Amino acid sequence: MQLIEKVASDEIIEQAFLWLCLKRKEHSPNNDVWNLRRHWQTVKPDLQKQLLDGTYQFTPQQEIRFDKGTIELWASLDALVLKAVTLVLTQHLKPHTSNQCVHVKGNSG
Repeated sequence: MQLIEKVASDEIIEQAFLWLCLKRKEHSPNNDVWNLRRHWQTVKPDLQKQLLDGTYQFTPQQEIRFDKGTIELWASLDALVLKAVTLVLTQHLKPHTSNQCVHVKGNSG
């Protein structure tokens, strides 16, 4: 199985979706995460197809300004895809990662 097939798998996509829902549960009612959650059952198969076809494209980050500063935020779907890629690459690279890489989660990082 190719890595992109793992990224687009139901298991990984659902795991990334649950992570996203947890991470953004306190976000503004206007945040795009709520629309994604509402339409997840129709968005998910389209996303998987785009990933497998190689047609998925990231959107520019959104700049959000506060009194105390500015943050840049990925669109919810982009954050979900990045998490899915991270999950797959973490599994894939673990056997090849030295125990000396302490910045990596699971290696004292």
